[in-house]
Amino acid sequence: GNPPPPPPYFHRNCMSEFMGLIDGSYDAKKGGKGGFEPGGASLHGVGTPHGPDVASFEAATKADTTVAVKFDGGMAFMFETSAILRLTHHATNPTSGCQPDREYAECWDGLPRLFSRALAESKNT
Repeated sequence: GNPPPPPPYFHRNCMSEFMGLIDGSYDAKKGGKGGFEPGGASLHGVGTPHGPDVASFEAATKADTTVAVKFDGGMAFMFETSAILRLTHHATNPTSGCQPDREYAECWDGLPRLFSRALAESKNT
């Protein structure tokens, strides 16, 4: 068996990402604050930082990567494009039935700062 893939790392893109969950759960964003529920979607514009939530990050860093894992818990999709995407009026209008998640960024509250500029620079010399 193959070791489980890690969740996507925290990153920024030079493109827009539109992602949604059709069914089940998404391994890098659990339900709840900033998480995905079936039928939900997210749009990360060019240069917008994003990545796994704290719970997903912690679980992935503690996981035994020598044990094969079969993911069968959901179906998600992602579109990436160099075009600048934006939400429609319908998507941001509270009377449309859409529910923008105003607390989305809170899913990263408590994410540890593990980047060390000094360490990165020492590896590049």
